[in-house]
Amino acid sequence: MSDSFTDDISAAAKKLHYTMISTERSAYSQNELLDLMKYENINELMENAQILLNKGLLKILEAEAEGQNGQKQILFAAISEKEAKKVSTMTPDEAIVYSHVEAAGREGIWTKTIKAKSNLHQHIVMRCLKSLESQSYIKSVKSVKHPTRKIYMLYHLTPSIDVTGGPWFTDSELDTDFIDSLLIVVWKFIAQKTFPKCFKKKGLIPNGLKQYSYPAHILTGMGSLLPTLNDVGEFIVSAGITTIELTLSDIKSLCDVLEYDEKIENVGGSYKATWQSILEAGGGKVEGEDIYGPLDNEIFNINDNYRVLDTLVEGDNEDKSLGKLYLDSWISL
Repeated sequence: MSDSFTDDISAAAKKLHYTMISTERSAYSQNELLDLMKYENINELMENAQILLNKGLLKILEAEAEGQNGQKQILFAAISEKEAKKVSTMTPDEAIVYSHVEAAGREGIWTKTIKAKSNLHQHIVMRCLKSLESQSYIKSVKSVKHPTRKIYMLYHLTPSIDVTGGPWFTDSELDTDFIDSLLIVVWKFIAQKTFPKCFKKKGLIPNGLKQYSYPAHILTGMGSLLPTLNDVGEFIVSAGITTIELTLSDIKSLCDVLEYDEKIENVGGSYKATWQSILEAGGGKVEGEDIYGPLDNEIFNINDNYRVLDTLVEGDNEDKSLGKLYLDSWISL
């Protein structure tokens, strides 16, 4: 702790705060702190805890005790000196509003909920929110579940998926173009792995007719190349298809849609493209039949079609519009 803010705090209280901040624990019970600090009695703990509470360097939480049938236990959580300094500059009303926003975490809190919990007048709540937002202590976010509500959370926090809707939403609106683009990418990858030559004029079928496509599983050793969910996810990441971070759960959601549309099938944990989806895309042409001729005579190969844009700028750009640019460029090739 710097002396400018803590010169009126005892060395014992400083030690308690430093020890709590230095560990990875977010909160401690009374008994845990007694063991951690080797205090001889509860009074020593309470004296130092009260000093930190008065300075805003400690807060008391309530949590359900394990195996106690809903009974609550008191927990102590250390607050960083930077955070304590910030709160110390606020008016009493601002500090109250800020505490409720902080307690809401990544879920955020509705303005009417702040008013109800703080017992402050609506005008005072709005004035405090405006002041805190102007100092970048808090921010307002749009909620997918409650689009008409004004939701606030701490400025540095990332809204939870329940608030943003995850990668499928942009500005609280379902981004159908982004989803459709990813569905095409995922299907193309699975199709190329399932039918390696589906748009190339090579191959024979058992009855002797020439076929422009043949499935991976009839080739020696090719059956093992059917992609798993992890394979699909790794491809999207390694190829730089989008700058938006997608979890395996997100990838599975895309595969589930393709399964529902009967474009792919799950075979023992791996995915294969359906033959009908190949035909609909212009692949699988058999000698003498022109019904399903390749579209524009294009050769289908995911590795040939994808190329990295030379104009990419290195950095941590998470802008979805840039991610969609990658997708649009890839799909149109």
